Amino acid sequence: MTIQHHVLEVYEPYDYHGDNPLTVSGIAVVAGPMRDNYYLLRLDHPFVVEQNDVTQLLVQPRYNGDKIDLAVSGTCTVTIARVHGDVDLTQNEKISFDDFERWGVGKISPPT
Repeated sequence: MTIQHHVLEVYEPYDYHGDNPLTVSGIAVVAGPMRDNYYLLRLDHPFVVEQNDVTQLLVQPRYNGDKIDLAVSGTCTVTIARVHGDVDLTQNEKISFDDFERWGVGKISPPT
């Protein structure tokens, strides 16, 4: 997969006060723990949440019927999960619930 660049607007959590939108690079589509797919993103500028470094995020389309390809190559509303700071999913083809936690909602789109 060729690295793609995106803009990720964070709508939730409401108490998030960091950079917004975030600039991210798409790494890969990875299989989730329940036969669903996530799009793994690397943050261009990592941040800290609850004293944990966040360098990677996972997103997936929020609405039923939207496919992961829409998040990869278009614009769509997504749920956002933050990958735990001690986990690097770059080499993983499948992830588990222990690797991440749900963090918020936003919109992913190509850079303008």
